[in-house]
Formats: sequence, structure tokens, C-alpha cells
Amino acid sequence: MSRRSLLGGAAVAPVAALGLPEPALAAHCAPLDHVAGLLAHDMVGQHAGRMHGVPSTYNWAKGPRVGVGNHPARHGFTAVSAWGQVYEDAAGSPARNVRVSCKDIGLWILSRRTGRWRSANASKRVNGANYVEDFAGNASKTADLRDEPGGAVSATLGGGWNFHLYSIRGRAPIDPHDVGGVVAVYSARVIMDDPNGPDERHLARYLASAGADYWLDRYVGAQAGTVADVGIGKARYLTSEWLTLTMSTLPLRKLAKNPPTICLRGRG
Repeated sequence: MSRRSLLGGAAVAPVAALGLPEPALAAHCAPLDHVAGLLAHDMVGQHAGRMHGVPSTYNWAKGPRVGVGNHPARHGFTAVSAWGQVYEDAAGSPARNVRVSCKDIGLWILSRRTGRWRSANASKRVNGANYVEDFAGNASKTADLRDEPGGAVSATLGGGWNFHLYSIRGRAPIDPHDVGGVVAVYSARVIMDDPNGPDERHLARYLASAGADYWLDRYVGAQAGTVADVGIGKARYLTSEWLTLTMSTLPLRKLAKNPPTICLRGRG
């Protein structure tokens, strides 16, 4: 995964999206409108805080925004993948005996032709790496991944590195002329690193956001021109309770009229 496409550039006007509480994903398959209003919109306003190591000049440093959006054909993109990113707060995080646990990542694509949504790139488990916080040179290192109950996967971050996560499934092929909307989601929470150590979860200052990338094809490597982000959702603080982060390329009024059905159970 590459965030080169996120660096700098002119700001894009944001659109509205919905947040999803974890019960909507864990208990049953649910349309977005069933949980509308339970969380703040993830594509309007500003992030809940500033992310450590992200330059203020980056057009996603202060708030969510749409990137390529619903127009992959303009750039020749034919594949898509969901991702998430977790950062320490700009002032740092005093918690030491903590990890971030993530699960249930995926995206939904709205067909322009049929008006129907389809699920793509979804998995219960996640993969990921620690990337340098400003994504300079796309530098990364192997993350300390650990399997958790319920299919979740946890990792550590900090010291100049974020946790950049993505589906364990391959990029999903798309018809670039038939994308009428994209919604990406995943869930995250703070857990203890050493269960026998001090419980510092309440001290953790971690910000998480969701997004997705378009690619030229399913297998091309990350370099200039081969990848660009669909959009980047609002960064919100994590707690010990599951929180689902979202990104959308559609305004709330369109999602309310035709919401995708979110269902990730049993995948991956």
C-alpha cells in the first residue's frame, strides 16, 4: 500500500458519510441507514485530533477529504483496496502497555448502471506494516502482528511509525466506468500488550481513520502513477471499545436513499 498519492496536493471539497458502531457489524448484516446518527459524520469537519508526524501541509492532515472519488476511469484505474491507518496523537501517547487491535475491513462499490452495491476486498483478519508517519519514500518496516480473539489482529506503533493496515485479500477488480460510490470500513480498539501488566488503555492517545486506494491493476507495484487514494475518512480517537471507522465518496442524502448492507462476518 502506498500513501504517496496522499502527500500534498490541492484540497478536495469533503462530502458526508456515516460512522458505524461495532454492534451493527458484529450482530447482523445492516444497512447504513439503520445506524445513521449514532456517530459523527466521517467525511465532514476536522479530525478529532492531529496525527503525530503528519505535516500540516498535507491536504489530509486536518480533516477528511475525497481523492479520486467516483472517477477511477479518468486515471485508468481498474482495481481497488480498502485500508486503515492508526497514529499516535501529535503530542504523543503516554501509554506503553497497549496495542491496537483491528478487524472487519472491507469496502462496498455502488454500480452506476444498476444502482446496486457489492462487497469487495473484505476480510475479518487484517494485515499491515509500520510506515514512517509522513510516508516519505514509502518507507516501512515489519509490524509486530499478533492474533487476537474473534479473528482480530493487533500491532504496536509509535516512535515515528504508524500502523497501516489492509485486507488479507487481494485488490478487487472494478469496471472504472461503473463506480457510482465507494464506502470503506474497519473496526479498531485499544487492548493491553501484556495482559499481566498495568492496564493503561485509558492513557492511549491513538487516532484511526479509514480509506481506500485505486490501482492501475491488481498486481502493479506502488509507484508514481500506479496508485491514488479514493478518499480518507475522519481520524477519531480509539478506546477499549470497538469503534468502526468509515470513508465514503457519497453525500449523506444519497447514502440514506440507497445504503449498502454492511456484512463482514465469516470472511477471511
